[in-house]
Amino acid sequence: MSVDPHIDYHSHDPEDGEELSDNPAIREAQILEARMRKALATKEDPLREGESTSDRMHRRE
Repeated sequence: MSVDPHIDYHSHDPEDGEELSDNPAIREAQILEARMRKALATKEDPLREGESTSDRMHRRE
């Protein structure tokens, strides 16, 4: 089996647990990533007219 030389072994794996890192910098990035994922438009929760993902993320803080 070949291995992709461009794979990012430090990228987010959706199957990872929800536990946060002990490293404060990584923990901050994990929290930001979670907020961003919640703000993304989905089929069940589309963006409103004139709304951006950034607007939605700031509104849900």
